[in-house]
Amino acid sequence: MKKFILLIVILITGASCKKFLSTIPLDSVTPINYYKTESDLNKALAGVYDRLGDFRTYGRALYTYLTFDDEHYAKGQTSGVFANQIDASTLEINRCWETLYTGIERANMLLDNIGNANVTPAVKDEIKGQTLALRAYYYFLLVDMWGGVPLKLTSTKSPTEPALPRAPAAEVYAQIVKDLKEAEGLVKTITSYGHNGRVSKTAVQGILAKVYLTMAGYPLNDVAKYADAKTYAEKVIQSGEHALNADYKQIFINHSQNVYDIKECLWEVEFYGDNQGVIKEGGSLGSYMGIFNLDVASGYANDIMHITAKLYNSFSADDLRRDWVCAPFRYVVTNGVPVKTDWLPTNIYERSVGKWRREYEPLPRNQEYTPTNFPLLRYADILLMFAEAENEINGPTTAAYNAINMVRRRGYGKPIAVPNATADLPVGLAKVDFFEAIKSERLRELALEAVRKHDLVRWGIYASTMEQLVPVLQSTMPAALATAAVNQAKNVTARSVLFPIPNSEISVNPYITQNSGW
Repeated sequence: MKKFILLIVILITGASCKKFLSTIPLDSVTPINYYKTESDLNKALAGVYDRLGDFRTYGRALYTYLTFDDEHYAKGQTSGVFANQIDASTLEINRCWETLYTGIERANMLLDNIGNANVTPAVKDEIKGQTLALRAYYYFLLVDMWGGVPLKLTSTKSPTEPALPRAPAAEVYAQIVKDLKEAEGLVKTITSYGHNGRVSKTAVQGILAKVYLTMAGYPLNDVAKYADAKTYAEKVIQSGEHALNADYKQIFINHSQNVYDIKECLWEVEFYGDNQGVIKEGGSLGSYMGIFNLDVASGYANDIMHITAKLYNSFSADDLRRDWVCAPFRYVVTNGVPVKTDWLPTNIYERSVGKWRREYEPLPRNQEYTPTNFPLLRYADILLMFAEAENEINGPTTAAYNAINMVRRRGYGKPIAVPNATADLPVGLAKVDFFEAIKSERLRELALEAVRKHDLVRWGIYASTMEQLVPVLQSTMPAALATAAVNQAKNVTARSVLFPIPNSEISVNPYITQNSGW
């Protein structure tokens, strides 16, 4: 199957010369002799996309050790980043920051030079739109995790350029919205692309809905943005481009089998192969966060990421998502043969993450690296964002009920468009109760998709939720597991809503300031 993201390294070098020398280098790639053809632009664009799949972002970090919340814990991890022990010197924090700014620098370089390309206006606009959307998304990740950050909108022309101070979060969000709105009018529909590895029009609209919903919550608390969030979620819904996959588990089987589902999944981070050979674009989904198995051939996964009882118990017994998300088995190698071994509900904290199962992955399989794509935005998320925004504006209307009930019916294995007494929310809920139902549904539907911590932060309840989790873990976990999980939860305090500004930035930027508490 065709994959868009390939690792393309573009080294931009330059030198200053006296006027009587040629100023056009012939032995290196520079902005002067690059960005000329459609091929050049697409290679540069691939370089911008590439940072999404780095191990410091969605290759591993942003769904495992940089997203501690109440749905998963790292088994047996008592020190370092996997134990949620971080500070400004933590390597993974520094590298995530640097990776995101590398993506921004690549985007800025492409935007600065795209006007020089000898291509049609349509090609230029479409590539510009994707680049703007990617720059906006990288800044969205930065402002979400660090608050106000340096806002750099042009590429670096000289190593002597002065460093930038932190822009206020509101200013960063304003630029994100500006870039995304411009991108909306430039990129193509997802049907035109035929896959979801590129940013499409509905993907831009869906990210705008998420950005606006975030702006309506902490830290900006600009409640007027609920209306904008609703508008952009409605654009996706009314586009006719998307629909829920009738079978919840098939979404994630498709990821493992390298099958595109452009109806359910608006945007995915693409991975390719098993890191063997020339192209090394494998990820970790299914191995770092998958069903425990020490056999490589049948699909190795380590024994680190486990679900919590809170996540498991959030599902009703009739909800088919429970035993797909919270794996009811693991592999035990007996006489050299991996055997599926049941894990009963009494062993809830021993359950692995079951969403992405390597048994569906093409052969041959590598121990650590997988070709499984990561979903950045699904249609179910769009429906739940619409329901949340609609409830905030107008209360639990019929439209809000319909949006959340469609997601619930699919979870229960019922026809999506047909009312169902078992799956549907009770009618007549108050606004506050409907909001609680939305929060719970997002926990269930989007579990382990790097959404939960973001939601808890924007709702202003991240620290308090983790504080409340501690006594639950202490009273319900087996003693052999509790120490690590309890300490991981205890390490979330009021300062944890934002990461510390990395030392790698502080050491070179005299204008940067540190986040409170760090």
